[in-house]
Amino acid sequence: MANYHPYDELLMSFAAGQLPNSLGLMVSCHLEKCSACRDKVKTYEALGGDILAEAEQVDVSQDLLSRMLDRLDEPEPANDRLMGQHSSQGAGSSKIPRPLRRFIPSDFDELEWSGMSRNIKEFTLKIDDEQYTTKLYRIKAGKVLPEHTHEGNEFTLVMEGSFSDRTCDYHAGDFILADTKTTHQPRAAMDSDCICLAVMDAPLKMTGMFGRMLNPFLR
Repeated sequence: MANYHPYDELLMSFAAGQLPNSLGLMVSCHLEKCSACRDKVKTYEALGGDILAEAEQVDVSQDLLSRMLDRLDEPEPANDRLMGQHSSQGAGSSKIPRPLRRFIPSDFDELEWSGMSRNIKEFTLKIDDEQYTTKLYRIKAGKVLPEHTHEGNEFTLVMEGSFSDRTCDYHAGDFILADTKTTHQPRAAMDSDCICLAVMDAPLKMTGMFGRMLNPFLR
């Protein structure tokens, strides 16, 4: 069971269908494993329905119905709030959350991981999102990322394994937010590789001597 969760404002935005594609995907993956957050989202959805029911009626344009019918023929948007959570689309591995299976139809081990070392790999997901970049990171068991901070916000969801930094231990299902005030050096647990889903709106900024040499390659 997850110990770290999306903050309430994020869950409210998810319930209202207002999250960017990448964050919607990440929250959907967390909800698949977290009943407490699913209950919160249901509550926020019910509250939103009550607000709409009590809202003052307004006139709409005469062509509203025809425009809505036209939109039914459009492809399903990538930022569907549930991101396929209740869909059977894509069999995939049972280890991969259902919302991710439209982007990762196979097992994590079959992805074309890339990176600058054998111990740290990444895989970029092709998601239509102008604000955020979405990646999977794989840290080899017992290995550590270079110390770094962030030039913006980075949301992380632990998919498999676990990692720790100077403040906490994080396990599968945990949802973490790091920002410009965060400086850390995540280390994967000794017993297994750690795979994380990361959504960021700015590059990492390495802080150590060797890390600073890598910063130009991270942009």
